[in-house]
Amino acid sequence: MKIENLEKNTYDEMVYKSNPFSYSSPLTLEACGTLFGLEPASSTKNSRILELGCSFGGNIITQALYYPDNYYVGVDLTEEQINTGKKMIEKMGLKNIELHQKDIMEIDESFGKFDYIITHGVFSWIPDAVKDKMISICDTNLNENGLAYISYNTLPGWKEGQKIRDMMLYVNKYFKDESLQTKTERGKVFLEIMIEQMKLYTDISEKKKEFIALMEKVLKMQNYYVGHEYLEAINDPMYFSEFAEMLEKKGLIHVSDINLRLSFASIYKKETKDRIEQLSGGNHIIKEQCIDFILDTQFRKSLICKKSQAEKLNFTESINNEIFDKFYYIPEYSEQEINNFPEVSELTKKLLEERNSFQVSVVKDFYKEKGLSDEEIEEKLKKFRAFLLVNMIDGKVSYYCSNFEKVKFEENKVYVPEKFIKYLDAIVDESNTFIGASNYRNQLINGLNAIDVIVIKALKEPTTKKNLLEALKDVPIYRHTDEGSFEVPAEEYLEEALKKFENLNYFVKK
Repeated sequence: MKIENLEKNTYDEMVYKSNPFSYSSPLTLEACGTLFGLEPASSTKNSRILELGCSFGGNIITQALYYPDNYYVGVDLTEEQINTGKKMIEKMGLKNIELHQKDIMEIDESFGKFDYIITHGVFSWIPDAVKDKMISICDTNLNENGLAYISYNTLPGWKEGQKIRDMMLYVNKYFKDESLQTKTERGKVFLEIMIEQMKLYTDISEKKKEFIALMEKVLKMQNYYVGHEYLEAINDPMYFSEFAEMLEKKGLIHVSDINLRLSFASIYKKETKDRIEQLSGGNHIIKEQCIDFILDTQFRKSLICKKSQAEKLNFTESINNEIFDKFYYIPEYSEQEINNFPEVSELTKKLLEERNSFQVSVVKDFYKEKGLSDEEIEEKLKKFRAFLLVNMIDGKVSYYCSNFEKVKFEENKVYVPEKFIKYLDAIVDESNTFIGASNYRNQLINGLNAIDVIVIKALKEPTTKKNLLEALKDVPIYRHTDEGSFEVPAEEYLEEALKKFENLNYFVKK
């Protein structure tokens, strides 16, 4: 999204890749809202979704692909990016998404109501008047049970980043007319010099070890990210409590951070939890601000609802069993997390090996087969829910309100719908350097390529592996590694491609 009153449109000058973000998808927002007692609209059926500052549309295009019953609207002030996104949408043949080149200051109630309003990577980089308008839209254009999502840089964690920003702005102070690319490169050279000099002195390098590490991390980042993060005219981090106050004035409530570690005190040591409870007096905003001070938080992803939903909200950190049992879970944990809960390790290890989504009811089935009594099963259920909550907070278990069937490839029994073929063809086209690919969970997917397009086009009808190999017979296939490039047999690549399409949920049974 453009920032008003800048002399140059820096987002056209230095293009910021439009990637998908799983934590801002309605799928994630619906589940998080449900966890806290809300009853949001379905994220997969008959919902309207608005993204403010959508750039090329990379955060909502794939969602429109997977969820054709929803309708997606993207708004951005940058005309060139909107037009490019529209061309991609047309090429993919998507009918349930539209992008608008529009100033959000002009959005009012006539623009319509939405079940989900999202804005990622915009709020901290716009003037105060636009921030205020963005929050107003989250009230005026949100349905009563709707959910909004806003991400933003936060203090105290961003104070260290501010030092780097100040350094990069200083070294470019007298070069205002140069391109953002040139300014970014100059800023990086300056950081290299500062790191080099700091490391010459043992006392300084020891004292500033973490700051030096942060500067070195910035040097490794893509130029487009560094330029917009550290050299824009505006980068306005704030304390979480200040953001929550802004919401309060507009009739909105901060529900939770999508990163549950910033909202659940119970995940920390008992001494920490007790102190936070003592300091907050039951106020969830004070609680989360205390957590930010402890963790030195520098970025937040806030889930927001209307004040009219306040009575439904549960901030006790004690989750109702009915809520636990309605979610579909996907294991992301490792064997180490399993070892922390030995009482249910046998089951959790089995689920990790299967890597499929599951519900809590799997516990009953598993232990019934083991011959446990009802009382013993209830005790296992209690411990399993505790395992789930800890790992949900740690981001080691994903949770959703909908299930997604993974269809495996079977010869002459499955095919890939045309919409996925068109999507893959467009997303891996050499002209597309702006929009990232994602899966049904809106997670960024790398590694899709032109050979995948050949395979997927041969899957438009049910077929056999023999026919698929025929499509690849004259195609040279190479894998590139740090050690060099080497040719891959078509049989080997085909198996990888079919597995890839299974994981992307592209297959449909005939």
